[in-house]
Order: sequence, then structure tokens, then C-alpha cells
Amino acid sequence: MTPEEIFEDALVPGTKSVLVLGSFERRVTVYAQQVRALNLVDALLSQNVVREDGKVAIVGGGAAGVTAAVALSKAAPNLKALDLFEARADILQLQKNSTRYLHPHFYDWPSIGSEEEDAGLPIMNWTAGAAGDVVKTLWSQFDEACGTTRLNFYPNSLVTSLKPSAVSTVRVVTAGTAVARIYDAVILAIGFGLEAFLDGDTDSYWKPSALAGAMLVQMPEPSIFISGNGDGGLVDFQMAAFDALDHRAIYHLISNLDLGDALTELRTIEAEAWAPGANVNLLDAYQTRVKPLIPAPAWASIIQALRNNVRIRLHTNETQLLRKTSALHNRLATFLIVEADREIDRNAITVTTGAAFTAGAVPATGPISLVGEAPFTPYRRFLRLGADSASNLAPFEALLATYPGRVLPKASATRPESPTLTASAQARFAPFAPVAAPPPLPAQAAVGPGISHIVLLSQANSISWSGDLAPTDVDMLWSGNHGLSVYVDVPAADAGGLIAILARLGCHAASFNLHVRDAQGWRTSIASLCASRSLPGPDVGTSCVINDWNNPPAAMHRATLPITDLSHIVSERLDLETLRQLHGSLYDVLGPPNVEMGWPIEVNLKQQLWSRWLDWHHVLQAEPAMRRRFLLLLATEQDHDNITPELLIRVGPRSLRPFLTKPTIFGLTFAVCSEHAVSPIDVAPGNMAGGGLTGHACGVGWMDGRDVSAGYAARQAWTTGVVLLAQLKEAFRLAEGDVRFDHAPGDRAKVGDVLIDQEPLVIGADELFVMALEAGEQSMQQYLRSVFRWRATTNRASLE
Repeated sequence: MTPEEIFEDALVPGTKSVLVLGSFERRVTVYAQQVRALNLVDALLSQNVVREDGKVAIVGGGAAGVTAAVALSKAAPNLKALDLFEARADILQLQKNSTRYLHPHFYDWPSIGSEEEDAGLPIMNWTAGAAGDVVKTLWSQFDEACGTTRLNFYPNSLVTSLKPSAVSTVRVVTAGTAVARIYDAVILAIGFGLEAFLDGDTDSYWKPSALAGAMLVQMPEPSIFISGNGDGGLVDFQMAAFDALDHRAIYHLISNLDLGDALTELRTIEAEAWAPGANVNLLDAYQTRVKPLIPAPAWASIIQALRNNVRIRLHTNETQLLRKTSALHNRLATFLIVEADREIDRNAITVTTGAAFTAGAVPATGPISLVGEAPFTPYRRFLRLGADSASNLAPFEALLATYPGRVLPKASATRPESPTLTASAQARFAPFAPVAAPPPLPAQAAVGPGISHIVLLSQANSISWSGDLAPTDVDMLWSGNHGLSVYVDVPAADAGGLIAILARLGCHAASFNLHVRDAQGWRTSIASLCASRSLPGPDVGTSCVINDWNNPPAAMHRATLPITDLSHIVSERLDLETLRQLHGSLYDVLGPPNVEMGWPIEVNLKQQLWSRWLDWHHVLQAEPAMRRRFLLLLATEQDHDNITPELLIRVGPRSLRPFLTKPTIFGLTFAVCSEHAVSPIDVAPGNMAGGGLTGHACGVGWMDGRDVSAGYAARQAWTTGVVLLAQLKEAFRLAEGDVRFDHAPGDRAKVGDVLIDQEPLVIGADELFVMALEAGEQSMQQYLRSVFRWRATTNRASLE
């Protein structure tokens, strides 16, 4: 959504500046609410609803409210008033001291990046951990903003009403005071409050759970009743079923299972379930299609973790136990527990669906009565039947009566995926992100590379993959001093894209050996792809040893996939690993390590380049097509509309320095210091665009087997308006090309000649460019202006 659409979606009808933040969403994790807050603050400022010295109030001190408050305090430092009202004694009170596990990307599992523990937010960032620890992290950032900016916090302040005027102001009325404050805009971030039915035996989800410990009770098999098939109910069911495992331990138990082909089938079922008009019974699908594919060791891990001395009843009044709007991770864990209990004939777990409580009365305490059954009283009950949001909304009922988001399903109700920061919000808040070092690369082995083995066998139009690494883990091969040994029982003529992904994988490994039956076919194919002159520079040579087939070592089966799917998975993992290493390389140069690379850069300019890179990096992590185009064009002078696996062979650790790092810094410098704020793009032409200009940042050391030179570079069929050649050390003026044989210097352009301003402007990293980097931003601005001034002057002369 655009900032304008986000603003319109949040605006309460009949007002000009009352905005609803996250109060009617379905995906309401801490991370999701924070992303919505940053997007809404960016939209509010983009729409100029509040003047620079205006006043803003935020109602609600949950994750959304405090993130919006801190974001505004940083992005709009000249506000005359910025006030946060919270009915409780402090912010984030529900999660205070809670041991429940929070993971920013949990609900995106098993998508790529879902296991990343860092939230990756430019403001109010945090890492996975106990909810109480996350709260402490956010508290410190909130307190710092309160102490250094206009942000004021009003705890124990219950807002009883909002009174928007006919103009743009809003009165905020709080309990116990006759004074109403007036604001230019108000953000309602009132959240969902406590869960319903906490007036009996059920404790809040956020309180430390007794289920995380041993069942210490003087009865042989205490019974536990859990009602609700949302994420809260499923998590409590898991904690009851597993033997003294807390929430964090359960997360890691399920995430670390080697599911093999079962994981692929889970993804397929997920896609089917969300298809328009689909009505997939997920539990049935898991039982018939996923269960047969789960490896025996995974079942053994689940069975071993089960609690022995308890009987559990999981209940829902819905006809199906598993709902697609709950987290796939929670659904899978619940399914595995139910099936494992059944497989070992323990029958300690009962699942009841489609059964209402007798007379519709929810039994918060006392006997539990389900329609058609005799009443029973469990040892413990957990009623996870939704939030009691009515009390939070009560003061604003009249105001919100016509709010469309309350009646029409929000986007997240259709498929509650985690929201992402808009490009506009990323650009606005990136400067406030702390400079953090990327994770260190693993230390290389002291004596020679370790060897990872992979076995690939043809199987019914698919490839069976076995070995030390799964397809989703191949990036680990590039994160240390690892060699690769592959056994391929597929003729080269039938291998298709498999050849290219193996070539790329092995080309950037410490060593590369293939064991094949069709040795000659593979030698020919690999040699054409890994020839040194096809790579971006002379020092990126590689060799692949092709061996005749011999029996491979015993290896664990990892997956069976069509070649196209396998190629997609491996290519994406390798793209992400390349980006990770590029991030680390840029940090080494632009950050505190201050690693030399031949381009001395002034300190303040370094900080600006790093800040701009953080903005780019966030987008490149989230957008696969943009990431692939950006990285590939750094390493090739050719601009392809269709990026195939064969083209990507040159993109990896061997080309990191200088063929990826230097052109990225060149592109960042152009974005910061020129009048064209370019940024990465996902479509041709080029790998950058902005300010009406397209650009190609490129680090190749040679073209068509020839060392890069100004004259030859100018004759290339560039597709963009500006070309930034990091390895070209000649002055940009020489890059306009050689004089034609039928021209003399100073001759007018002849009919049919291409005008100078229609030719790509090729800029090299000559001595003047390097001197400007060392001098700083102002000098670089002057340098780039001189380049465009020369272009304009030359063009006028040709026109005359």
C-alpha cells in the first residue's frame, strides 16, 4: 500500500485526523503491530496532516502505540507536543515479566528468513526471547526517547472520549480531569486488552504458565481441558502435551526437526488452503499427505518429548480443529502431538470439534458441560476464546461506528501474513537505525577445507537430494572454508538447470569435485559455465574436477523436488548468502573496522553511505527479484530481462571484493551525492533508478575477455542513462567513445549520429573520483555536478 492508501485506510470517517492503528487486525504480533505503526507514522507525515510544529496524541501503550510514539519523536522532532496516554501504570504491561516466547518472524515459518531472530526494525528493534526480556529492550528505547525528545508519557490516564472538531483538531478527554487537551491528530492504538473469561480458573496467556514445569499433583493422571483452536489454545495444548518444555523449547524442538519432503508437502497444502474458494480440512490433509513423509527420527523426537502422566482434551466449537489463520508452526506441532499419541496407543489426548457449551455458557469455573455429554470437572482448564476487546473499545463506540475496518475485513483477515515496511517508511526511518555489525563469518579451518557431500539421483522427473546439507542449507557451504563433492547420477543432457546451480555452488566453494557417469558431457557443460573469462575479473578463476562415477558415501535423504523447484530454492539461498556477505564487506569498509579497499572515504560520508545501505539492504532482503537483479548487474555488463541460473554463476563470495563491494559503494555514493536519489529496482533497465534516471552500477574488470577501458566501455550496448564502472580508472570524459574515422575533432554531428545526451553516461572511478571520496560529500557533489555539466555542454555543442 502507498502512504496515501495507508492513511485513508486508518482514517475514521467524519474526521480529518483521527487514525486507527491495528485495533481490528488479525495478525497482531508485537512485530506486526510495530510495522503497522511505522507505516502509519510515515503516512501521517507524508500526507502533511500535521504541521511541523503541530501536536499529536497517541492513545494506547502497547507495541503499536509506543512504536508510533518513538517513531514520531525521531522523524518529527519539532512537534510542539507529542503525548502518549496509557490507562495502565506503564507501557507493555501485559507482557511485563512474561516468560512466553516472542519471535518476530514466527508466523512466517518456514519461509526464508523466518528463523532470523532479529526483528530488523530501524526503530524499537528487538530480538527473539522471553516476552519480559523483549519488553525491557523496548522500555529502554522508549525511556531514551522520553528523555531526549518532545515525547511525554501519561500513565494511569484513561482516555474516555475523543471529540473531533469541524476543522482538523481533536479534543482528548481523560478520566478524572476537566481539562481536555487539543491535538492536530490522534492515533488510536487501543489494542485488544486481556483475554476473555479470566474471571474463573484460567490465567492470562501472558502469565508464567504452570504447564512449563513438571505436573506435580497427587493423582495418577490429572486432566487438562483446553478450549480454543487459535494460536493461544494451540500453544497451551503443546505445553500440556510436552513434558516440562517451555514455549521457547517447543519452538526450537519443532523448528529443528528434519522433516524432509514433508515440509515441501506442507507448503503445497498451505498454498491450496489459501486458494480462492478453497475449503481444505487441514488436519485430514496432514494425516493423509504429510504423515507418510515424516522421517522416523522426527516421530521419535516428538514421542520422546511427550508427557506421560496426564490426560488432555483439546476442544473447539468449530467443525475443523486446525484453522488456516493460525500459525503453521503451531498447527504442525499440534498435528504431530495428536498423531504421535495415537501411534503409540497411549490415547491420552482427546480432540473434540463442533461441540458447543451447554446453553452457550462458557464454564469459567466449576463443571464443564458440552452438548450431548455428561458434565466433567478437569484438574486445570485453559479457555483461549479470544480477547475481551469490547471494554477497550467502549469509550470510542460512537466514533468508530462507521469505521470501515470494523465492518469490512482488513487485508490481514483474508490471509494474515506479517506486514512489511513500505519503501517510504524504510527511507524515512533508516537514518535512525543504529549501526550494527553483521554476524561474523565463521572462522575458516586451519588445515584445508572441510568437504560437504551431496548425492543427486534422478527420480520420476524430479531430483532426489541427499547429503550433509539440505537444499535450504546450501548457503552454509559459502560461510566457511568448505569444499563440495557431488555425486550426480543424471546425464548432462537431462540435467537442465541442475548444471547451473551446481556450477554456481561449486564455483565459489573452496574446492569442487563432481562424480558422474556421463563424465564427458558434464566436463563440456561445466567448462563452458565456469570458464574464467566468463567471470567478472581475472582473479575469480575456478576449477572443477570431473571424476567417473563411484559409489557415494551413505547420506541422509533431504528432499525430492522437480529441477525447477530445486533451482529456485538453491538460487534464493545463495542470493541471500551473497547479500549477507556483501553486507559484512560493506560494514568492514564503511563501519568501525575501517578496512582498506583502495578508496579512502571521508568519515561523515562513510556514515551517510552506510545509512543509505541499511535502507537498501532492508529492501533487498525482502524482495527476491530486486535482490537478484541488483547483485547480478554488479558482476556483469549485460542487462538481462530474464535472469537465469546460468547468469548467476558469477555472483558469490569469489566475486565479493572488489567486483560486488566496490560498485555497491559507487552506487551508494551516486545516490547520496548526486541530484538523483537512485535505489535498487527489480525490472530492467539497470539495477538502480530514481529521479527520472536509470543506472547500472557495475564492477566487472573486463568485458568480452578484454580489460575494461574507457573507449571499449563506451561502445558497449548499455541500457541505462548512467553507468558506474568501479573498475574503470580513466576519466569519465574519455568514456564518450573514440572519434569516428570520418570525423575530425570539433566537427558537427552528422545526420544519423546519436546525440551525446542520448548516449549512456559512463563514469569511471578515476583519480578525481577517488580524491572526492576522500574529501567528503561536498567535493563529491561538485565532482558529479561537473560530470553532468560536461554532458550538457558537450550536447549543446553537438546541437549547434
